[in-house]
Amino acid sequence: MHVTMEELLYRIQFHDDQLAFKALYQQQVFRLYQFAFAFVKQRQPAEEIVNDVFVKLWEKRHQLDKIGQIRVYLYVAVKNAALNQLRRPAIFTETDLDSLHVQHFRLEPDTEQLLLTHELQQAIASAVEQLPPKCKMIFKLVKQDELSYKDVAGILGISPKTVDAQLAIAMKKLAARLQCFAPVPALPDAGGKNN
Repeated sequence: MHVTMEELLYRIQFHDDQLAFKALYQQQVFRLYQFAFAFVKQRQPAEEIVNDVFVKLWEKRHQLDKIGQIRVYLYVAVKNAALNQLRRPAIFTETDLDSLHVQHFRLEPDTEQLLLTHELQQAIASAVEQLPPKCKMIFKLVKQDELSYKDVAGILGISPKTVDAQLAIAMKKLAARLQCFAPVPALPDAGGKNN
């Protein structure tokens, strides 16, 4: 039985349900880890950032109904924690969205993707990895994590038009790299009428 995020949040806030919290954590941890890793570029700090965000969420569980969109809240909290970590003097490095490198990209199969051949799946993953960093991050957040343009814009501190433009660039580059998998258009019959 699939439990919605809203049901989990209700159980966490009003019943202190640790199993519901664990389920929420398991639903979100991999995507948030990928997002944190894109900023800090190290496994352990990325894991710590995500875990700290969830610890703080548990501590504020009785106020969950005041959070409008929990997924956006989690991404913003992870981004802020990652940027704060990068600002610490010991590991300070300048970073911006254009210089981010997203590791551990994974396409999650849905019903349609299960029908794709293994070769096509590898080609898609390879094409995504070759996208410019900003395009790759926006593509992942919109297409894999299923966030809206507005949510992605809020998370990354850019305009929805920039999200749209970067996604268009990503889709154009992916289409160009994957054109060898496109079906060959039917040629007109040689005996047919010429118009």
